[in-house]
Amino acid sequence: MEVVFATFGSGLSHDEIERTMRRRAETFREVEGLVQKYFVHDEDNDQYGAFFIFDSPDSRDAYFESDLSAGVGEAYTIEGGADVTTAHLMY
Repeated sequence: MEVVFATFGSGLSHDEIERTMRRRAETFREVEGLVQKYFVHDEDNDQYGAFFIFDSPDSRDAYFESDLSAGVGEAYTIEGGADVTTAHLMY
C-alpha cells in the first residue's frame, strides 16, 4: 500500500473549502485503487489537504496523472503550490 499526504494554502474561505471537499468526495469513491481518502485542515497553519491510501504504486501514479488530480489547483484556488509527501505503508 502507498500513502500520500498533500497540503496547500487556498484563496477560498473555510466554508468554501469545506463545500468543495464535500462536493468532490463522491468522485473519489470511483478512483480505482484508492482505498481511503481523508480531507484535512491544519488549523495552526491554515493549510488544507488530503491523506490518501492507495493499493499500489501504479494506482497512486494513475491518480496523479488523472484529470481529477489536475483539477485540484483550480477547484481549491491553491496559492503557492502544494506540499506532497509519498511513502510505502509497511504495516
